[in-house]
Amino acid sequence: MITVSGFLIDASNGETLGGALVSSASTTIAANTYGYYSISVPPHTKSLKYSCLGYVPLELSLQSAQDTVINVSLSMQSNMISEVVINVSGHTASDKTAKSLSMGAVKLLPSFLGEADLIKSFQLLPGVTTIGDGASGFNVRGGGVDQNLVLLDEAPLYFTSHLFNLFSVANPDAVMDAVLYKSEMPARYGGRLSSVLDTRLRDGNNQQWQATGGIGLIASRLTLEGPLKKNKSAVLISARRSYTDVITRQSSNADIKDNSIYFYDLNTKINFPIGEKNRIFISGYLGKDKIQSAEDFLLQWGTGTGTLRWNHVFNNKLFSNLSLIFSDYRYSLGSMSEPTSSFLWKASIRDYTAKNVYYWYAAPGNTVNFGAETALHIFSPGSAMPEGPASIFQPVRLHGQRSADYSLFWNHELKPADRLSIEYGARYTGFQSIATDSTVIYDYEGEKGSRRYPVNQRQYDDGTTIKWYHSLQPRLSIRLRTGESSTWKASYTRTVQNLHLISNSLSTSPLDMWTPSSYNIKPERATQFSIGFSNSPFSAPYKFTAEAYYRKLSNQLDFVDGAETLLNEHLPGDILVGKGRAYGTELQMEKTSGDLTGWISYTLSRTERKIDGINSNRYYPAKYDKTHALAAVAMYRLSSRILLSATYSAASGTPATLPSSRYEFSGYTVLYNPGNARNNYRIPSYHRLDLSATFRNKIKPGKKMSSEWVLSAFNALNRRNAFSMYLRQKENNPLNLEAVQYSMLGMIVPSVTWNFKF
Repeated sequence: MITVSGFLIDASNGETLGGALVSSASTTIAANTYGYYSISVPPHTKSLKYSCLGYVPLELSLQSAQDTVINVSLSMQSNMISEVVINVSGHTASDKTAKSLSMGAVKLLPSFLGEADLIKSFQLLPGVTTIGDGASGFNVRGGGVDQNLVLLDEAPLYFTSHLFNLFSVANPDAVMDAVLYKSEMPARYGGRLSSVLDTRLRDGNNQQWQATGGIGLIASRLTLEGPLKKNKSAVLISARRSYTDVITRQSSNADIKDNSIYFYDLNTKINFPIGEKNRIFISGYLGKDKIQSAEDFLLQWGTGTGTLRWNHVFNNKLFSNLSLIFSDYRYSLGSMSEPTSSFLWKASIRDYTAKNVYYWYAAPGNTVNFGAETALHIFSPGSAMPEGPASIFQPVRLHGQRSADYSLFWNHELKPADRLSIEYGARYTGFQSIATDSTVIYDYEGEKGSRRYPVNQRQYDDGTTIKWYHSLQPRLSIRLRTGESSTWKASYTRTVQNLHLISNSLSTSPLDMWTPSSYNIKPERATQFSIGFSNSPFSAPYKFTAEAYYRKLSNQLDFVDGAETLLNEHLPGDILVGKGRAYGTELQMEKTSGDLTGWISYTLSRTERKIDGINSNRYYPAKYDKTHALAAVAMYRLSSRILLSATYSAASGTPATLPSSRYEFSGYTVLYNPGNARNNYRIPSYHRLDLSATFRNKIKPGKKMSSEWVLSAFNALNRRNAFSMYLRQKENNPLNLEAVQYSMLGMIVPSVTWNFKF
């Protein structure tokens, strides 16, 4: 056997193509996340075929019967529809059930105020939902928003939204691609229960300097990129900012003029080689949101990340990546309406991570992925200090927390037969809760289902270990190809989560606090079984997939009624712990090429929790449970310069807790739920239609600049979808109650955006 190895790159800009396929007459392998491939073939092999979605396939003759290095450049398909080629049934790398979306497809989908949104695009896939319009994050197979690990160039993001949750932090011009793992989670990922959204920033164009950007109604963006040395190194700088604050300052109304609402984000990346076997990547992200109402109210949050990566090729069968990662999330709230009680509350989370991953291409159909990861987490849960000389607000400061996790992982992809593939592995994690300064720990006692109170105080010196938690998380997946286009899949995944979001609201907010596993809070755990089938029932452009899953969860967190989640020194006393389950079936039909592309997906699912003291200790639907969820996406090329797109979403209403009984006391009506019922009603069903049209200007001969106009209508049916519901007394008959629907969005939102490139 001889080994052919190298990198797969985009011919137009020199960026690597992770997940591209390399095929011989007897086997097919995929490039890893960083675009590196290694394939072993018999010495008499005449040629290899290279392919990637949206690129022109290439076949190269092998000139040598010895081990050789071949770096391959693939050219993008030249017509407009190449940008719409999609892959939602499986990652380009293989037949796995990871979901990937190209940014070309994301940019052509209808979006709110013309700003392409990566995270909201994934909500159109089966098994991925959101509570409603304006909600932050996403829910995967019965998991909470905090149970998804969102990575931006390997750096974790704790809050992923801008401007009242209307936009995501991923700048569409800076992102290369994104992959969502929700069924078969590779062992190199850990720390969350439900899914991993791995977003990769573009490396930058090492062929020529270029600028891209867009001007919209509420925000604009600009990206500059080019070679530091042609064919060798590149730099990318991408910035985006909203200008709602600039607009409000032009108002003659003082109440409007003094308000300030804006966001900005900045992405940078540089890469360069060191010799033939090493390449360095340095990337960073900085984003901030500010919402201020005159001198009365201030809300700010922002994230900063930095990633240093070193790719090294040991030999033609061993590749490694070493990453040093920094992530810093800060948020604050200020109240200045009353000078004597003005305060400013601040909190933050800071992570330092080191991760080393190895890819060993041992033999044909035999690939091993292994490595280690360690992270230090520093939590500042909050301090509220007086703001201004007249404030008599009493300072409040919660004790900080530190924790560290240490992980080893191993993953083996094996192909024992032509139609059978097996992937198995495990991840071991040791999690350490560490004392900060002089840390005081309590036990908590009280009745189940009610607030518990601190007893048995103990103290730990700075740097000492408070608690260790150990976990072994096995992973297994089997794929059996039963025909030319038919595949059966089954998988088993166990995951553990040691960082927890403390939120008792319907939707998460940037002020929600995170806390690590500790003496009083145990790690959350989940076990998932899934089985699926995929087939191309008509011809190559069509693909049908079906998958059923069952997830069992333990150590799930909930809260007593009236729990205080901010600035609560005895937060563990307000936390309730229980278990959960989620199960469902996901169906999808997609068309991946041609003038008309898109998909239709449907999910039938159930998500439940069982917490002592809630709902008479019986299972109840989780707040993000949706029995039915339907999504349809269509993109149609009307001509070489005009493309139309539409998305339609429909879903069951989410659960809501409303009182079912009442009694009179001293002339007052008291509403209550017998047995502490939780989520005993559902809000009305949801549906929304979005439309978009892209008009590309004709490129004149000799001109390097191209541009396009994007017109869109968000919520084209002008529907007021319910976000939540509450009860109130009727004005004309106070003895009777009426249900009131609250909607985040209740009108058609048109937009126009001009995008350019030169």
